[in-house]
This record gives sequence, structure tokens and C-alpha cells, in this order.
Amino acid sequence: MSTGFCSILLLVACLPWTAVAAPEAIQYPKSVILSYQIVGSPSSSAHPLATVLYDPVTLKYNLGSWTPPNLDTLKTTTPTSPRLVRILLPNGSSTVASLATFDNALNQNIDLWLSPDDGTIFSAAVTSTSPPPLSPEEERLRKKIERAKAKGRPLPSPTPKPKSKKAKKAGQDKETAKEEPVKVNLIPAAAGPAPILNTRKPPQVDADGREIPASEEQPEKTFFQKYWWLFLLAAIFTMGSSGGGEK
Repeated sequence: MSTGFCSILLLVACLPWTAVAAPEAIQYPKSVILSYQIVGSPSSSAHPLATVLYDPVTLKYNLGSWTPPNLDTLKTTTPTSPRLVRILLPNGSSTVASLATFDNALNQNIDLWLSPDDGTIFSAAVTSTSPPPLSPEEERLRKKIERAKAKGRPLPSPTPKPKSKKAKKAGQDKETAKEEPVKVNLIPAAAGPAPILNTRKPPQVDADGREIPASEEQPEKTFFQKYWWLFLLAAIFTMGSSGGGEK
């Protein structure tokens, strides 16, 4: 088999792998690796927490990895204050979260703040929220499923889907929370607060240079109030002219 034919076969074999990897790189042009460090731990080494691939323009993301701290291995028998975890970024920025944030019964939120210059992450924080509560129908179904599993019976059918828009949306939110227990929030830069400039007209002052309160300000004079003396002179001149003609 010639060398040229072998090169063609090797190129064809590599094409599927290239086609799979290219969309991932195009869809998520940036990535960030978060680490965590237990505050006050004898071992001060940092451990990988999460890898997030993201697009700073479309704000789409993909959570590549998630390795939270193991709460069972970090629990202590002596009563102490809540333990803290330092969330680290590659640029040296860090925030602090409670170790209870990573409880398996909670949903975690990773907040990432984007730089307005190049779209990199300049700050990160991890918080937690309680999962949405079950409705009465879902709670009854859960208990039925537990009883059926305990007795080895067939599982009951799921509850019917809601018909109203509000109920459908609530159901979709619950399903999203179940399917995505760790949510990433990409927060773009926003314009800061701007000062509100004073647009009032210059204040009026008295002869001593003191500002006259608004309640004491004189209203603007009318044309007659400004030039009343001209009308008076015109009236006197008219009366004098008419008197001289009679003589």
C-alpha cells in the first residue's frame, strides 16, 4: 500500500473527531476553572470545583465538570461555627461561601460576572436555593411510589399533566430544577448609576448677595410694568400738544 494512500486513510479517520470537537470550540469560545479552598483547614491546598465553558455574547454555557466538597468527610463532632469555603478564580479573585451551600439537598447557583473589555470572568460566587416544594398530588404520588417499592408492587402511574398555562409553567420550572441542580448565571457588565444634575435656574439674590427663598421670589414683570414710564411720558406729551393747539 502506497504512502499517499495511507495518508488519505489517516485523514479520513480523523475527520469525525474533528467534526465533533469543532462545534464545541465555536459554540463556547471561553472557559473558566473554579477552585475551592476550605478556610481554616490544615491543608491549604486548592481543589477543582467547576469548569464552565461559555459564550460572553450569547450568554450560553456548558458545565463541563462539577466536583463540590464532600460534606461527610468535612463534618466535625465538636460544635463550631459554620465552616467557610473560599471560591477561587485563576486571576486571584476570591469570594467566600458557607460549606452548607454544597448540601446535596439544595440547588447550587454559580454566578459569574463578565468583564466588559474581553468577556473574561473577573468575579465568581456560589450560592444555594431550596428546590421547589412538591404539590399535594406529587407528594401523594411520592408516598405511593415508596410504598409500592417497599412491597414490590408495580409503580403507580404519574399524575396527569396540568392544563392551565400557570400550572404548566410551574411544572416546567420544577422539571428544570430537577434536571439542572447546578445552574450557571452569566452576568454581563451594566452601566453604573449616573449623577442627577440640578437643572433649576440660578437663584435670585438680594442686595446683600443672599439667596431669596422661592416663596419670596418676585414674579417676572410684564411689559407694562417694565415700561410704564414711557406710557406716562407719551400721555403727558399728548396732553401738552393738544393744549397748545387750542391757544
